[in-house]
Amino acid sequence: MTDLIELEEPTEPSTSSREEIRRISDNARARRVVTSRIMVALCGVALLIAAVPLVALLYQLIDKGAGQLNLDFFTKLPQTPTLIAPNATGGISNAIVGTIALTLYASILAIPVGVLVGVYLAETNSKFATTLRVIAQTMAGAPSILMGLFAFSFIVHDLNVGFTAIAGSFALAVLMLPVIIISTEIAVRNVPNSLREAGLALGAKPHMVSTKVVLPSAVTGIVTGVILAISRAVGETAPVLLVIGGGFTNSWQPFNPVSAMPLAIFENAKSEWPSQRAQVWGIALVLVAFVFVLSLTARIWASRKQQVRN
Repeated sequence: MTDLIELEEPTEPSTSSREEIRRISDNARARRVVTSRIMVALCGVALLIAAVPLVALLYQLIDKGAGQLNLDFFTKLPQTPTLIAPNATGGISNAIVGTIALTLYASILAIPVGVLVGVYLAETNSKFATTLRVIAQTMAGAPSILMGLFAFSFIVHDLNVGFTAIAGSFALAVLMLPVIIISTEIAVRNVPNSLREAGLALGAKPHMVSTKVVLPSAVTGIVTGVILAISRAVGETAPVLLVIGGGFTNSWQPFNPVSAMPLAIFENAKSEWPSQRAQVWGIALVLVAFVFVLSLTARIWASRKQQVRN
C-alpha cells in the first residue's frame, strides 16, 4: 500500500509581513529615485559646463565676425593696409577658392582608396587586414602636423613638386583616409549577414555580393563618414601650413600655390595691422559656418535615409 503524502497548502503571508515587504520595497524605490535624480542633475551640470565655452566662442565669433562680412569680403582679393588706407584689407576670395580646391582634390584622392580599404577590412580577416586596421587606427590619432611634414618631405622635397595645391591636397587626403576607412568598415560590418548569405545562395560571386548588395545597404554610413572626414579636413591648419605656398590669386590649378581659410587666419592673426587682425574673426565665422553646414548635411541625410529604410 502506497503511502499518500498530503501536501500542505501554502499559507498566505500575514498582514505584518506584507507591510514589511512593502516598506522595504518603498525604501529601495525611494533610494533609486533619489540616485536617479542626482545623476540627472549631475549630467545637466556637466552639459552646462561643456556648453559654456562653446556658447562663449560662438558669441564672440558672431559678435566680432558678423561686422566683417560684406560682398567685398567674399569677392575681392586680399590687400595690405597702408598708412593712407589702414582699413583696406580686401577680401578672402583666394582663401575660399583655395579651400574648396584643396577639399575637392583631397576628396578625389582619399574617398575611393578609403572606401575600398574599408570594404576590404570588413570582408576579410587576414593578417594583412589586421595590419591595415591597426595602421588606420594609429593614423586616426596621430597629430595632424605629421601629415603636413610627410607631404612636405615626400611631395614638395622628394618629388620636387613645390608648394602647390596638390601637396596640400595630399596632406589632407592622408588625414581623411583613416576616418573614411574606419567609418566604411563599421558601416559594412553593420550590414546583416543574411543579405550576404542570400546573395551567395543565389549563385552570385563574393565581389558581386559586395558591390551589388553590401555597399548599397551601407551607403548611408559610408557617406556620413566621408562628409565628416571632409568637415575635419576643411578646418585643418597644420597639414596645409607647410605645403600650399599661400597664393594671392583665385587659382584652381593643382600645381599652383593656393591659399586657404585656416592659413589666412594664421597669417592675419600675426599682422601688425589691427584691421587684418579684426578680419580673422570674419574668416573664422565663415569657416565654422562651412563646417557646420557640412556636418548638419551629413546628419540630416543619414537620418532621412534611415527613416526611408525603416
